Amino acid sequence: MKDLIALFDKTTALTLELVDVLGEEREALCQQEIETLESVIEKKLGVAQALQALDRQRDGALAKLGIAPGLTGLETLLAAHPEPRLHDSWQALCAASRRCKEDNLLVGTMISKNQLVTDQALQILRKGSIETIQTYGASGTSLRQSQSSSLGKA
Repeated sequence: MKDLIALFDKTTALTLELVDVLGEEREALCQQEIETLESVIEKKLGVAQALQALDRQRDGALAKLGIAPGLTGLETLLAAHPEPRLHDSWQALCAASRRCKEDNLLVGTMISKNQLVTDQALQILRKGSIETIQTYGASGTSLRQSQSSSLGKA
């Protein structure tokens, strides 16, 4: 059990490190610092790979106990062992994971917004207008419409 608790704790620490890296990525996106963004992405990849390695170690530790890998096995383990330290460590990992998921969603939204703005700028440069989608036409389907903008307003 001590091995699993240690793995949970290591995974929690790495997950919180990933939260910090996502904060750096968010800041680099806001400031549009491409070089910083590139180094942050490399850092994020390294942390993600380390997390994958810990997941494999955790699944191996579960297998040694005769328990299925993954979430199903963890739920079985937690139900069978009421040890408070194990449950506390798991809860800390779950909380860190939720925070990481929320931060990652925020970064993804920022990236999507930046991509939309870039796509619109490219449309103006290429076509002189932006294609938009109106809500719905009489037939209930979306209609494409061009919004004209002069290049001076882009």
